[in-house]
Amino acid sequence: MSPEESTTFLGPERGLERSRAGVARAAALVRRTTTPLGWGMLAAATVGLGVGYPLGWAELVVIGWTALLVSAFSLLFLVGHPRYDVSIDLSATRTKVGRPVTATVTVKDVSRFRAWNTQVEVEIDGEPVALPITGKQQSQELRIPAEARGVVRVGPVRSVRGDPVGLFRRRARFSDVEEVYVHPRTVSLPPTSTGFVRDLEGQPTSDLTASDLSFHALREYRPGDDRRHISWKASARTGELMVRQFEETRRSHLVVAFGRDEDSWEDATEFELGVSVAASLGVRALRDGRDLTVVTGPVRRPPGAPEAREPENIPSLSAGRLLDGLCDVALGESDVGVDDLASLSAATIPGISIVFLIVGSSPGIREVTSWSQRFGLGVHTVAVVCDPEATPGLREVAGVQVLRIGYLEDLPRALMRGATA
Repeated sequence: MSPEESTTFLGPERGLERSRAGVARAAALVRRTTTPLGWGMLAAATVGLGVGYPLGWAELVVIGWTALLVSAFSLLFLVGHPRYDVSIDLSATRTKVGRPVTATVTVKDVSRFRAWNTQVEVEIDGEPVALPITGKQQSQELRIPAEARGVVRVGPVRSVRGDPVGLFRRRARFSDVEEVYVHPRTVSLPPTSTGFVRDLEGQPTSDLTASDLSFHALREYRPGDDRRHISWKASARTGELMVRQFEETRRSHLVVAFGRDEDSWEDATEFELGVSVAASLGVRALRDGRDLTVVTGPVRRPPGAPEAREPENIPSLSAGRLLDGLCDVALGESDVGVDDLASLSAATIPGISIVFLIVGSSPGIREVTSWSQRFGLGVHTVAVVCDPEATPGLREVAGVQVLRIGYLEDLPRALMRGATA
């Protein structure tokens, strides 16, 4: 087949594909721009003309033509395409609960002809806010709320054009979405209170090794031992070569675990207190240079999906990433309770030495103690019960320290009491 014949053969198919694509784009444009009232007006025109003429019903014909003419007249308001240069400048991209930030939105009209029926708006956390445009360029300062922990999305900036009747609306996007992280409340904790194990180089274990920092005992030299660890004084005293033996040391690995299922918390106030406790403990541990893992229940799986085999880790490489990760945690996102969360954490996180298990007031002391004991022997477990407005207290049940706090400010004192108990 020659190139000319190939072009002739493929030409109609390509033309048909382009026609279909054009029809699909037009249909999508109609769906985006037509309001519910507009669909009703188009239905009235279709029914009035489609039924009125065959039945000879003059009233329906009048209604049909009126609806058609009103629709056609309203479409004229969408002719043209305004253009804007938009910038969004945030005073801060990260803040704390109760500290609002400001956003300066600058809009410059670069259209050749200004459309008088165009409105400019910016979305703030999903709610549109109108920006009055009175000239070619205008800046407006907006307050970004920070009443609750979360991620507030600022933008996009859109132009909205419509007709006076409200049959059609055409929107055009002119900016990206900026995010403001509203971090949970935190409280300053003393450096010695976060771990309950005051180790600088590591925590001694019962595992013996030939080279470490914690001296354990002397033993007879064996072939293959490192001669640098020979104790010459002990060898001279016993008449045989003696080498030093050490206890293997490990850095304390701190785990902060809290559930986000609805059964673990009485209400959202308890949950927010729990998130603030987790944030405070995590930030203090990172500042102390400890190995930290912050976990919560995995996100709810759809029906039929396999069960989660490990908890969800909150990024904890730095204090900033930890607080950012806690902004997205919401109550009710998981079906995994604290009991299963403790079992998953004990099975999947290696080298745990200290665990802070954060719970609400719904579970009883026996349940909390039972969950805490799932981490096994040698793991120091502290349960923090968040009970708003309750009197702070400390109890030790079956080797588990149970701290009860009513306010976030009770946490430092409760930890100090637990560390000295």
